[in-house]
Amino acid sequence: MNDIVMPVLWVNDRRRRWLARWLKPRRPAVLVVSLPRSGSSWAGEALGCAIDALYLREPVTQSDRTFYDLGTVFPLDRPEVAARYRALADRAFAGWPEFGANIVRFPDQWTLKQRRSRRVVIKEVNPLACGWYIQQYQPRIVYLIRHPAAVALSWQQNGWLGGDAASWAANGELQGRALQTARAALANYAAHRLVIYEELCVEPLERFRALFQFAGLTWDTQAERFIAERVQQDEPGNTWNTSRNSWNMIHKWRKRAVPANVEALRATYRQFDLPWYREDEDWVV
Repeated sequence: MNDIVMPVLWVNDRRRRWLARWLKPRRPAVLVVSLPRSGSSWAGEALGCAIDALYLREPVTQSDRTFYDLGTVFPLDRPEVAARYRALADRAFAGWPEFGANIVRFPDQWTLKQRRSRRVVIKEVNPLACGWYIQQYQPRIVYLIRHPAAVALSWQQNGWLGGDAASWAANGELQGRALQTARAALANYAAHRLVIYEELCVEPLERFRALFQFAGLTWDTQAERFIAERVQQDEPGNTWNTSRNSWNMIHKWRKRAVPANVEALRATYRQFDLPWYREDEDWVV
């Protein structure tokens, strides 16, 4: 971390670091989690814009490059990996912004004066770690699910997935297993909300307002304007931007996906008997 320029200056000041340890943020923290490319950056930033939020975007995943080598979505079943995961997650859930600007998206949120009145909001992309997060931190969890074909197509466009049917079939199994594992972890955990990406796109303001209430964050005109502006814009060619025309995003994959790939993905995904995207019409290309 020493070679990273951190946008919150007090993390480099010994006296202020001591004060920050005493000024703890509100609990519990909020965790927005999904498979990569499922809309969690959009949802995380929307919740993270609240006047009483302290937002961190992928403080665990983006802080250790070896997690990318493991595929980003992986179980914490190796002690040495779990230890590195834990060190970064401890820092994030404690509201310690010792991260770069790509993670600390809104540096102005982190003033010590307002620290005790704010709640940490973390966005992450490893559903296989849901049970671990619950055990370690007991956060309020917003779990986001997106159509598997839309996720697979986005992975392909980012160079993470091959464009052949066999690759899509393997991805269907990966997605199905991750969703099944997360679903089991959340089944008996009351402090969670399961959000379907496509439903969020249809009624973003209404559904985000409900998520703000669940998360214990303040919904005001600033939050409403921030979200409204980002669901009416579209920036083609920038896959990492969180400003999108939300309605257009629902069926965008149908125009671009190869039917044989979609069918291969569906065949492996459906083996997990999940309650989402079960109907034939859900898979029409």
